[in-house]
Amino acid sequence: MPALGSTVVRYERLTSTNDKARELAASGASEGTAIIADEQSAGRGRQGRTWSSPAGDGLYLSIVLRPDVTPADATVLTLAAAVAVAETLAIDFGITTDIKWPNDVLASHRKICGILLESAIEGAELQFVVLGIGLNLNQHGFEGGLAEVATSMLLESGQRVAVDDVTGPLFQRLERWYRAALAQTDKVFSRWEQLSSYARGRAVRIDGPNGVVEGVTDGLAPSGALKLRLASGETREIVAGEVSLRKE
Repeated sequence: MPALGSTVVRYERLTSTNDKARELAASGASEGTAIIADEQSAGRGRQGRTWSSPAGDGLYLSIVLRPDVTPADATVLTLAAAVAVAETLAIDFGITTDIKWPNDVLASHRKICGILLESAIEGAELQFVVLGIGLNLNQHGFEGGLAEVATSMLLESGQRVAVDDVTGPLFQRLERWYRAALAQTDKVFSRWEQLSSYARGRAVRIDGPNGVVEGVTDGLAPSGALKLRLASGETREIVAGEVSLRKE
């Protein structure tokens, strides 16, 4: 089976690399096909948010995946991608990272990378998955509210980084952790917990589809959900929501 990034299609400008990847996947693009844009006019993140995508300042990447898993089991892929990005930044570029569940990669407590997994499902069958990665490379700063919550590789390391400097090691790590996600799910969960300060013992507030819940994190469930110990002693598995730290 082709390695991730074995075929790379580049564009100067797209509305969204995920949109283009979905289009190519629906037309039969092989697994591992990667789409990179210099700029996105309508980049998006989780929960319908926009993703700032100015030319030259970021890596805007989407990859076509065709895993032989159920739609429910595909959630591990987003955790695997977060591990791959966090390792690349830490090991290859010396940037200390953290992962906020499920897949926000942080540096200096600010978001440096967002990951968006989108699936195409027909009946009960998973047709393909598009893995989107937006990584801040060369921003000198951020405007407005983003200044408090976003950072870049330049801000963290003091060095400008070219897209091709990142994609080489990133594709290798994505390949490794994608294959692990398909065959050794527990290995992905274990590594994610090692890399995330949010995994255990953190007092958090989660704003989810059914309202707000607060508790202390207690690792990942076998499904990849975040386990939360409530004040009542109950353990709840969180499958969706926005996590934020709270004071004890």
